[in-house]
Amino acid sequence: MAAEILLEKRADRIAVLTLNRPNALNAIDRAMVQALRSAIRDIEADDTIDVVIMAAAGEKAFCVGVDLKERQTLSDDEAYTFRLGELFPMYEELEKQTKPAIAAVNGHCLAGGFELALSCDMILATERSTFALPEVKWGLIPAAGGCRKLPKLIGTARAKELILTAATIDASRAEHLGLINRIVPDESLTDEALALARRVQANVQVAVRGAKRCIDHAMDMEHSILFDIEVSTGCYAAKDRKDGIAKFAERKLS
Repeated sequence: MAAEILLEKRADRIAVLTLNRPNALNAIDRAMVQALRSAIRDIEADDTIDVVIMAAAGEKAFCVGVDLKERQTLSDDEAYTFRLGELFPMYEELEKQTKPAIAAVNGHCLAGGFELALSCDMILATERSTFALPEVKWGLIPAAGGCRKLPKLIGTARAKELILTAATIDASRAEHLGLINRIVPDESLTDEALALARRVQANVQVAVRGAKRCIDHAMDMEHSILFDIEVSTGCYAAKDRKDGIAKFAERKLS
């Protein structure tokens, strides 16, 4: 079986972290969570890496969120253990990484996949990219960063509209709202991400990481994630949540 995550440590002090489940639209399963956490720790401990690019294999999706088909095979106890013991800690580790990260998004960027991108410091996208936090359709909330970060990026009213309606927006709308840094051509996504990473890497890294830390602290991410998890757990326990997820798991993105 192919590796769920590919990690390339380049000579220019840039690491490229690639989600590698293209046949599953890079959905996040338990193996990917474990691989991501291992890669994040590896990058954080490596003094030869200054900047991280998070990319994805395939052309259809950056990531469509948690693998709901796998979730359907888990017992309630297994699902709770996975969410609280593995999934949410992975997002916390992503948020707390000290090295700047750039998400290179091509295709669908949905739910927990959108929250992966939001865990990065900058987002580049292509014209084919789409963004959504559709969790309320399944009886859940976007508890891994969506409810906390989106209002601070685009304003409370607009964030509520996207989250409460479960709307999907294209890259042009995402750029207009300030969700992404900019749209780049499909064929140039990797090159543009590397060019942006090099511009960050060219500066004094102690100052770059210090500035990132100050901005992240101002967003107060670490204090509110526990509240999001508490609310999400209540939603997860609701009976109609299972019906919503079952229906979605049967669908296939085009």
